[in-house]
Amino acid sequence: MSELTEMIVPQAETKPASKAGTLTNWVGFWTVISLALAGVGLVQALWLPVSVLPGVYPGISITNVLLIGLGGMLVILLAVWTMGRLAGREAPDYAFSTRVIHPLPGFAFSWTFLIGGGIYIGLLASNFARLILPDLANLLGNVLRIYDLQVFAAALQNPQVIVYLASGLIFAAFVLSILPPLVIRRVLGWGAGLSVFGWLIILSQFAAVPANRFSEFFDRIFGSGSHSLHINLAFQLGMKAQGETFPEMLAIGLMIGLMGFFALGLPVWMSGELRTHRRNLVPAGLLALIVAGFLLVAAVALLERTISWQFLAAESFLRMKGVSGEGGVVLPMPVSTPGGGSSTGVLRGIVLPWLPFYAAILQPNPFVLFFLAVIWIVMFILVVKVFLLTLSRILKAWADDGVVPEWFGLVHARQHSPLFALLIVTMIALVVVIDAAQANWIGSHFNFVLFVAFGLLLPVMALIKNPYNFLADDEERPSQGWVRFLGVMTVLVLLTAMILPVVFQVNILPVGWQSFALLGGVFVSGAVWFYGRWLYLRRRGIDLMAFYRRPQEKNQ
Repeated sequence: MSELTEMIVPQAETKPASKAGTLTNWVGFWTVISLALAGVGLVQALWLPVSVLPGVYPGISITNVLLIGLGGMLVILLAVWTMGRLAGREAPDYAFSTRVIHPLPGFAFSWTFLIGGGIYIGLLASNFARLILPDLANLLGNVLRIYDLQVFAAALQNPQVIVYLASGLIFAAFVLSILPPLVIRRVLGWGAGLSVFGWLIILSQFAAVPANRFSEFFDRIFGSGSHSLHINLAFQLGMKAQGETFPEMLAIGLMIGLMGFFALGLPVWMSGELRTHRRNLVPAGLLALIVAGFLLVAAVALLERTISWQFLAAESFLRMKGVSGEGGVVLPMPVSTPGGGSSTGVLRGIVLPWLPFYAAILQPNPFVLFFLAVIWIVMFILVVKVFLLTLSRILKAWADDGVVPEWFGLVHARQHSPLFALLIVTMIALVVVIDAAQANWIGSHFNFVLFVAFGLLLPVMALIKNPYNFLADDEERPSQGWVRFLGVMTVLVLLTAMILPVVFQVNILPVGWQSFALLGGVFVSGAVWFYGRWLYLRRRGIDLMAFYRRPQEKNQ
């Protein structure tokens, strides 16, 4: 082969990672489930419906919203799992959209998905440092009356401390992501099992308490009348119940579902590393959805059975108003008390609209609380780890196609991990962490649901157009009619999740024009990168489009 031919033929540059190492087939049936459950985390999956939703929509049925979200996610996840089953390679969304539709928009959609995931990691880590860790310390300090933990929680509010803690969380997840596949599989298995065990403890704490008896437990810890004081203060500050129409419930449910359950589909982005047959992606994913759905719906149903909607809404509403109760908050106005009088003193009890806090009130056992606190921290690390693994595979797929520098996809010979890809995703997340501790412009306008729904649109359309693009002629094929029907339903659900929240101004996540401007800016930057890369390689005698015109390697 001549030197000129070697420059033009893309095969010479598509597999540089093989010189150093290759990804291995280490993801089995149960590893798919572990990845899915670890990615959901279960703790942050209920943060939006329990900590935010009741204050924005007082009186809304959280259980019904969660069921709507699960229904919508069943459709979306079936399409995502089917996409992985049909492609059988890393980043099947990118593979479908670039091969079936066109490389430029396909890459831009994949770029949007990756950047959105990187932003989510950064915001998740910063929220862990800014909210979750202080809330854990406050929970333990107030329920167990350990004053030093309350002081520690206050010290965590320093922006510099937030950056250190969030960066530490991301670094820990990065280290766990570059371990050998066998170790990663064990860590994920133990982590997912530990999280499920923690949630079973939570369920038992709520199930052991009679209905509508939470006020007695709250007053026992924080003083008589504390429970009613929180509710009355919220109503006097403007909280009021409101009825939601079905379209509003649908919009809220889809947002909750995508935010909480989309991570169940993340193992699909590692389809090239399966050691189980690809057709097992769908049943493994369904099993993970059943487990996660049962735990979360059961937890919310028991929560609403035990605690009145007025108190759930009051805690969320007061928190959004900036009333925390930490250190004894002076009441801004006379607040009515259960006896018919009024109180002008100090609000008794912290305002902490978080499901683990409610469970701790019911059973303030020191050993159980500290054990669960460790589980919550481990779960947050594992969520970041699963997102890092997933997004690094997208970068690896880009590098194999030459659309990013080839060293992005280098795989360590012994660790079998794309180290540079993991590092790049980590750097994106760290930039977001720094912004979150300062101006927080990205966090104020970023809508994860919008990024995910938009990022999946083109891949699902490609799935509808040619579902068998990557299958060998003699390979078992699912019904084309079923796949296309599923794809059409998924597109409708994704569009609904993007449009309805804007129409009804569902403000549990940012839905203003700035959110769409951020999305559009990221998408355009992806298209600009692709064009710039195409121009750069063209001047060096390499046709980037030839990478996408190669005869497809059919799955065997």
